[in-house]
Amino acid sequence: MRFIFLFVILLTKIYADSDAYNRGEMLFFANACSSCHGPSAEGSSTYPRLANKKSSYLKKKLIDFREGKASSVSQQMMAQFAKKLSDQDIDDLSFFLSNHKEVPVEDVQDDILGGFGS
Repeated sequence: MRFIFLFVILLTKIYADSDAYNRGEMLFFANACSSCHGPSAEGSSTYPRLANKKSSYLKKKLIDFREGKASSVSQQMMAQFAKKLSDQDIDDLSFFLSNHKEVPVEDVQDDILGGFGS
């Protein structure tokens, strides 16, 4: 009986995590995060990598941005995006990014970041 209970709890966690990942992924692309941070959240010379960072770090940064805490022009731009995020959105985005599965290269258009090699 105890095994069944633990199994049900584990399945519930797996499905909840899957839902959070999917919601976070949808938010990442719907809010155009990929336009600056890249389709795999890999970052660039101008914008930081977000993929596989600690969830707690990502949450803190998004909450700070939402509250208008910014010390640079880039951070002020992030504040504009973050101010519309709910606590659940921040949790989901942080979960997605901290558990990010990289997009296969063949699925990424060459010019997604304004043109590679141009």
